[in-house]
Amino acid sequence: MVLLTPNVAPASTGTMDGWLATFNNKRTKRVDSWQNTKQEQQMILMDKQRAKAGDTLSHAPLYGRLVAEEPPCPGDIHAMQARIPLQFRDPATAPLRKLSVDLIKTYKHINEVYYAKKKRRAQQSQGEDSSHKKEKKLYNDGYDDDNHDYIIQHGEKFLDRYEIDSLIGKGSFGQVVKAFDLEEQCHVAIKIIKNKKPFLNQAQIEVKLLEIMNKADVNNTYYIVRLKRHFMWRNHLCLVFELLSYNLYDLLRNTNFRGVSLNLTRKFSQQLCTALLFLSTPELNIIHCDLKPENILLCNPKRSAIKIVDFGSSCQLGQRIYQYIQSRFYRSPEVLLGIPYDLAIDMWSLGCILVEMHTGEPLFSGSNEGDQMNKIVEVLGLPPKHLLDGAHKTRKYFDKMPDGTYVLKKPKDGRKPKVPGSRRLHDILGVESGGPGGRRLGEPGHSVSDYLKFKDLIFRMLDYDPKTRITPYYALQHNFFKRTADESTNTSSISTSPAAGGSSLPLLLSSLDQTNNTANTSDKLPALTAR
Repeated sequence: MVLLTPNVAPASTGTMDGWLATFNNKRTKRVDSWQNTKQEQQMILMDKQRAKAGDTLSHAPLYGRLVAEEPPCPGDIHAMQARIPLQFRDPATAPLRKLSVDLIKTYKHINEVYYAKKKRRAQQSQGEDSSHKKEKKLYNDGYDDDNHDYIIQHGEKFLDRYEIDSLIGKGSFGQVVKAFDLEEQCHVAIKIIKNKKPFLNQAQIEVKLLEIMNKADVNNTYYIVRLKRHFMWRNHLCLVFELLSYNLYDLLRNTNFRGVSLNLTRKFSQQLCTALLFLSTPELNIIHCDLKPENILLCNPKRSAIKIVDFGSSCQLGQRIYQYIQSRFYRSPEVLLGIPYDLAIDMWSLGCILVEMHTGEPLFSGSNEGDQMNKIVEVLGLPPKHLLDGAHKTRKYFDKMPDGTYVLKKPKDGRKPKVPGSRRLHDILGVESGGPGGRRLGEPGHSVSDYLKFKDLIFRMLDYDPKTRITPYYALQHNFFKRTADESTNTSSISTSPAAGGSSLPLLLSSLDQTNNTANTSDKLPALTAR
């Protein structure tokens, strides 16, 4: 084989052994991506043998790889081709750029990750007996707890924009925190979704629905919470909302569960019916699926304006995802019986909520689904036969008699089944006895006439048959919302039965009744089409 050599004189025989030792030493230490072939190794061995025999080399070796005049063998070509990547990296993420142009950003990121992990490990190890410490498993690099919720740190900044203040609440979906928006200089509520695929998927549906609703409600007049934006933060989807105030359950708790006035109940119901009317418009057709006092928030602690929140279980008509929906106390008969449901389930929930807001207690407080159906039948009587005939869960709650009629199943605990219709709504509301427990006796705005109108509206909302249940459009035309001038004058007084011995919401209830409602709750309603 003929070798390419530089224009240098051949090495002398006397210095050949030392030269070969130096060359082989350098060649061994040199870091080179190319590997010597067998031919090259054989040639080096021949050179060593010649040197020992006293022969002179007719060539001088090169540093690095020995280059032959002959073309490379097919094996070498395949080896080189295998080194060529199938896809090239984005120049913006290339290591060279990260360690040159973006070097400062790289250092900041390394420091942030390092110290965050170090801090979280220290916090997780605090309080443990040092002699019995067990290595804890880290979730999401230490950012999550074992429930896949993000570990909230006071003062932490998301996206260098949202400074975390405090935890507002937790749920099956994740957590809600109060934060300060440094860019817009206002407080916001951030819903941080669990770091699990099913929760992420459902939250993405919630984002889509909120964006559709907010786009349709340009002027912010239909009592639906506003979604400002959303983003991913350390594998958690974060939804940024306007910050609202207390929910209606907090309001009830402040009355020691004695309920709010009929006047305030009317204000809430009118806003909620308007919101449901908005959701029922053809371009939306959205079912909330989890309407309850906890998901209805006051916009301001001194005003009666409210907004509906938490569309995490919601869907559009025709795109129902779940069968197990609605909190039990507010679950509609069609969901309990396994009948295909529609927007009417939210109207059922609303009827339950309005009674609870005035009486202070849930209307149907079942301990399980069977007990829930028993509580409903106790107030409303048996469901219509055609409804039970077409439901596939009827046998779970009812026994069919030989004559084709239905009776409630006997409870498994041995108690007697509820007598259908034995607990009258008339008595629950205290229509002729001064309101629930007689607490509203003599109060303006709580006449028998007022209660009869309220009871009639509730009965229409709690119609067993979703096809004949009152719709939001017709609910807003009900006499309960049509007050005379004299009646309106007599409802300005404080009448909310606040709890004795102090309150966690000072003056809230009185201000709600006394102040003018800034929301659109007058008889002149926004123009919407009927469902």
